[in-house]
Amino acid sequence: MRKEPRKRLRIAIGLSFTCCALRAGAEPAPAPTTPPPVAVAAPVPEAPDTIAAPAPPTPRERAEWDARYARAREDLIAGRDAEADVAFDTLAPSAPTPEDARRVKELADICRLRLKRQADAAVLRTPQELTLLYATAFIYGLGTSSWVALETEPKNVGGAVLPFAVLTTAAVGSVALVDGYKPFRRGVPQSISTGVFLGFGEGIWAVGYQHAVATRRDDIRTWNDKEVASALWGGATLGAIGGGIVGYLRDTTPGRVSFTLSTSLWGGLISSFGAAALSPSEAQRTEHAFLSGLIGYNVGLAGGLILAPSVAPSIARVRFVDLGGIGGGLIGAGTYSLFAGERESRRGAFGASALGATLGLGLTWWATAGMQTDPLPQSARELNLMPSLVRTHDGWLAMVSGEL
Repeated sequence: MRKEPRKRLRIAIGLSFTCCALRAGAEPAPAPTTPPPVAVAAPVPEAPDTIAAPAPPTPRERAEWDARYARAREDLIAGRDAEADVAFDTLAPSAPTPEDARRVKELADICRLRLKRQADAAVLRTPQELTLLYATAFIYGLGTSSWVALETEPKNVGGAVLPFAVLTTAAVGSVALVDGYKPFRRGVPQSISTGVFLGFGEGIWAVGYQHAVATRRDDIRTWNDKEVASALWGGATLGAIGGGIVGYLRDTTPGRVSFTLSTSLWGGLISSFGAAALSPSEAQRTEHAFLSGLIGYNVGLAGGLILAPSVAPSIARVRFVDLGGIGGGLIGAGTYSLFAGERESRRGAFGASALGATLGLGLTWWATAGMQTDPLPQSARELNLMPSLVRTHDGWLAMVSGEL
């Protein structure tokens, strides 16, 4: 009876171990973990190395482009650079082939280079102007050296030669230095050179008038060599300064400056010859001639400054007119001498010369009216002057107003 409970106990323990094993086997094993899927970008197709060539132009488009190109090329050959430049700019984007585009680019570069040279030529001084200024500076240096030698009265040869070597070289070197640093504008060298000669002419008329008066009157002495040299040198110096100021303040041209010089010279000569012909007094004839010449010289100078912008003559036309005046004066004097015979007088010769010179100037000016003018660049301003006449208590007052 005791063995049976022990047997049952062993069976129960075995059954419990079996149930535990079955339960452990029945539990599901944990599921393996896998990483989340990674998104992969789709490959981008590479761009092709070459671009598709544009469609070739049609025969009609090609013919039109060739016609426009031919017209632009003709404009360039004929010197119409502004029109050619615009045409080449419109041709370049529509060139049918790269070879055509290259040809248009080359011709456009040539056209722009020529336009730049034309613009520089319209603004900068010409070689002829610079040559004239160098020659004027050399002459002015010699004159200044002579004036210094007269004033200082050197005692030896070295003291006499040194001013010529130093001052002449300095005058010419100053022109080279200034033009090398910044080239002169067009008309400025001509204006400076003309100012030197105009100022020197003022000195000549003044010295001549003073000598004529001093010769007639006993209470006035004539100027000595130093005073004459100072008057001539001072006039040339003041003229150079005045010409440079006018040239820099106002845009001018070589033709206008030459016209002003010509009107001054002919105004003085014709007035002087006319006064000598009309003066009844033999003692005062020379005095009247120089005084009238000085007045006419300055009237011609003022008239040239006022009329030059509106007339705008070229240097060639001014030279032709000058030759006409010289020829007319010689013909007038020669004709008078031929017909006067033994009754010839100096008064008649002066009068005939003045009349012939006036007619020669007028006829030559009329004959050369069709010659090319010497206009200013488009960027320059014109000198506008307006004469007026104002009534005063004592009479009338002549005025000239405008903008400098």
